[in-house]
Amino acid sequence: MRIFQKIAVVMLILSIGILVWYHFDGDSKTLTINPEKYQYFATDDRKVGGISDSVLVQTNNKPTIKCDLKQGNYAWPYCEAAIHLSDSMFEGIDLSDYSKLVLDIDYINSDPNGRLRVYLRNSNPAYTKRNDAASLKFNGIEYEPGFNTGPKEISLSDFQVLTWWIADYKVAVEHASPEFSNVSIIEIATASGVSEGHFEMTINSIELRGVWIKETTLLKTILGAWLVVIIAYVLYEQRTLNKRLKASTYRESRLRKLNDTLKEKNVEFAELAHRDSLTGARNRNAVRDWLERMSQQVRWGKQTFSVIYIDIDFFKKVNDDLGHQTGDDILREFVLVITGAIKSTDFLVRWGGEEFIVFSPNNDLQQAEEKAEHIRRTVEHHLWCHNERLTCSLGVAEMKDERITEVIARADDALFKAKNAGRNNVKASSNIINADTNIHYMN
Repeated sequence: MRIFQKIAVVMLILSIGILVWYHFDGDSKTLTINPEKYQYFATDDRKVGGISDSVLVQTNNKPTIKCDLKQGNYAWPYCEAAIHLSDSMFEGIDLSDYSKLVLDIDYINSDPNGRLRVYLRNSNPAYTKRNDAASLKFNGIEYEPGFNTGPKEISLSDFQVLTWWIADYKVAVEHASPEFSNVSIIEIATASGVSEGHFEMTINSIELRGVWIKETTLLKTILGAWLVVIIAYVLYEQRTLNKRLKASTYRESRLRKLNDTLKEKNVEFAELAHRDSLTGARNRNAVRDWLERMSQQVRWGKQTFSVIYIDIDFFKKVNDDLGHQTGDDILREFVLVITGAIKSTDFLVRWGGEEFIVFSPNNDLQQAEEKAEHIRRTVEHHLWCHNERLTCSLGVAEMKDERITEVIARADDALFKAKNAGRNNVKASSNIINADTNIHYMN
């Protein structure tokens, strides 16, 4: 067996092994914040002139903060658990590779606002000042822990930097976004605006979860390794064939066969560049030139052309409740369902996230509305992989004397109206609007 064949076999085994490992263990990176390894403290507003009182005790071998919150001269009384991840406020832990904070906290309180504030305090020489703990960046979020409700996951992407901290420390705009590269303190505090009373906070567990390596990075690395081997193989073969080209017709035939193989690979790579890697649907690159030709045909009056903008209803909730793996499976299934509901002359494009667009040539507004309604019913009555009902909202627009970006913006505007109308319905746009209009909405 030739050397490159052996390398290919070894790489194939390694690639399969790495992908299997990633599927079963690649997203299991966990950091546990426990009292055995990190220092837990009880703090309160007395250090800023308040009169609240907090103490750290052990309840069933779990750290518990007991707090008597009192209104004194300090306007915003509070109690909190401060967890120091190192002996210095300037040296913390890089949490950039983690995506979720999992908190299991039992919270007993006398205030109807049973919420807690969570801060991941990040240190950076650009804004952290010596002997000023408040200069640690406040990456914060507020949530409701409850009692005996079990762990709750909080995405790190939902954390926000407190605006008062940005203003007080005159933080430059490049440092005003959430940052987790050097977190030295985790703080869990009573909510803002709570009334006086007794509060108890038992910290059962704190975990940070993430992936050892991002899926896109892993796939790019594997693909890059294969490309290096393929390129090395091609260069080696070309050099060998070029040396013996004049000596043998067989060598010439072999070189042609190799070139044909390379052409096939180029076609495959070109096709991959025009497909969404997750769902297999076309991406924007695949239809850019085609859309330009279609818009010219419409302007010249040679045909009609319509746009159907589709968004999956409450897809964020599906991801939050069932996980991103199930969400990805639903997106793949959604593409198959929509593809089966449209004609072969239509173009289904994944526009971003859970948003898709169907471009329908030779369809006026009424025909596009009928097609959109057919898609809506098909999605609503389909039996989905997660065994739950799924719906979508659709916006329809027919292209007039306008740019392609403008008709897409009108379809987006119609989709926004469909969302506001209760979702799971179709709305059409018949008026030309400015192409620079941006409509944003949330599931």
